[in-house]
Amino acid sequence: MKKLQIQIVTYNSKQHLQGLFLGIQKQANVEYSVLVIDNASTDETVDFIRQNYPNVDIIENKENKGFASAHNQAFELSESTYVLVLNHDVELQENCLSQMINAIDSNDRIAAVIPKTYKSLPIANNSGIIDGLGISIKPWGKMVNIDENKPDKDQNSSTREVWGASGSCVLYRLNALQNVRDEYGIYDERFWMYKEDADLSWRLNRAKWKTVLVPDAVAQHLRSVQKGDRLTRTDKVKQVSIHNHLLMLKKNLRWRDWWRVPMIVVYEFLKFIYILLFERQNLIAYK
Repeated sequence: MKKLQIQIVTYNSKQHLQGLFLGIQKQANVEYSVLVIDNASTDETVDFIRQNYPNVDIIENKENKGFASAHNQAFELSESTYVLVLNHDVELQENCLSQMINAIDSNDRIAAVIPKTYKSLPIANNSGIIDGLGISIKPWGKMVNIDENKPDKDQNSSTREVWGASGSCVLYRLNALQNVRDEYGIYDERFWMYKEDADLSWRLNRAKWKTVLVPDAVAQHLRSVQKGDRLTRTDKVKQVSIHNHLLMLKKNLRWRDWWRVPMIVVYEFLKFIYILLFERQNLIAYK
């Protein structure tokens, strides 16, 4: 049994696989297994993996089960101490995994470790553009990728605790996930995709588990959907995001969050008015 299971959900992901596995192959001083859960791809994703990476284990779903359900399949099969949830469009940089494992090994109350994730990597005098440094929650309940689309800065060089972890690249302690699992799974399968990582982060926070950013661990995320730009997202993505955000609030707000409620009501009302005026096609998300 390897100490680490790397698990990747694919769906028509062939174009990203070379970079994905190149990043995995860069990792030294770490013993790991790789499990791919394919959600009924039609672009030869599975054949490409079998031909080029024969040591990778593959689960082939007959239908697209979504991000949350597919990863739950992998969580159930894992016998490793740690699991790395890794998007198909993320490329790990050298020593990323060893840095993350050193951090999670240092404190048994750390449930999740994330790398510094870039959209574009630093080159020469270019500081690089940040994809995310974890998730923060605003007082009005909005989830934000920390420093997304901003240039990197010196303040981002220190290891620190953050509120939550993005599901694009996160190292989890498996027994922490099992500790906060609820009736809907480790990842809540009602979310299908989007906000399932924030929901899990909320549950980990309530159970007093820690999430840590390790800036010396570096990855690059080549997003197909630019989360920071509403204009580039399809209506389907917007609808799922709106619906899942409301589901997350309904599920996770507690009496101790009473101070958030007035700000959440105002924010959600203004968002609804905007959608009513400018995106009426997305009102279906409220049904």
